[in-house]
Amino acid sequence: MNLLGGTETTKEDLAMSTPVILFFSTMLTGLFFVVGVTIGWTANDFLYNMLAKDDVMHPEMYDDDGMVINEELYSVRFVDEDDYYDD
Repeated sequence: MNLLGGTETTKEDLAMSTPVILFFSTMLTGLFFVVGVTIGWTANDFLYNMLAKDDVMHPEMYDDDGMVINEELYSVRFVDEDDYYDD
């Protein structure tokens, strides 16, 4: 049975179905690509956020017990000798 309901399949019937098949296969390929990129991007973002460690600080910001130092810290300011000795 052909596409028009007859019993013979001609080359014209097959030629008309080829553009339709190409159209739908191209559209489905594009759709699967977009859906795959979207799911992959979302999964990567979710896993990165889930597996990422919390804020990592410098070791000098922790006390001997491993707790974050929550007090005022000393600071050092370097002065250029040229600025210090003004004539």
